[in-house]
Amino acid sequence: MLEVTNTRKISYILKLSLINLIGLAFALYCLNPLLFHKTNTVALSRVQQKPFQPPALLFPEVVSGLPVRLIIPGSAIDIPVDRGYYQASTDSWTLSGYRAQFAMTSTLPNNIEGNTFIYGHNNDFVFGSLRHYTPKIGAEALVFTTNDHEFEYDFVKSFSLAPYETNVINSNGPPMLTIQTCTGSLNQWRTMYQFNFIKVVSLDA
Repeated sequence: MLEVTNTRKISYILKLSLINLIGLAFALYCLNPLLFHKTNTVALSRVQQKPFQPPALLFPEVVSGLPVRLIIPGSAIDIPVDRGYYQASTDSWTLSGYRAQFAMTSTLPNNIEGNTFIYGHNNDFVFGSLRHYTPKIGAEALVFTTNDHEFEYDFVKSFSLAPYETNVINSNGPPMLTIQTCTGSLNQWRTMYQFNFIKVVSLDA
């Protein structure tokens, strides 16, 4: 009988101790819940402190090339394009009576940014037809490059500037095409025809 009583006492004491431990743990949790999540909190803090790394897909592949041909279907323009250089000794740009020039100080045709600047004479062999035909909004222009790519642009607007206003050549915005030719009774103006980049297609595909 004595052994049974002792066994019951021991069982009772163990149960009471277990209940006290559970109560103590609960009290500690209520007083400081972060104590039980210290590891997770530190890990989350480290993740939040890392700089954001955008997915690689946000950065498209750069496609560019040297222009060699320009087509504006609606104006019957289909001409070769040569490299055009500024000559400081004569304060002038290289010109051809039969071909357009790509200003080498401007941006190569590409799918990222910058202004591709192509200029030429106001004659029947180069850009003379633009005297009689101003492209409509959305009219197409195609530029072909030496590395077999076709860049497509859509017409946005035209405007005229004085010869000394040359800032239009430079642009850090979205990719675009600007075509320049002389206008006016004495060719005293420089008229710009601007096109926004639409897409680039590989002719090797």
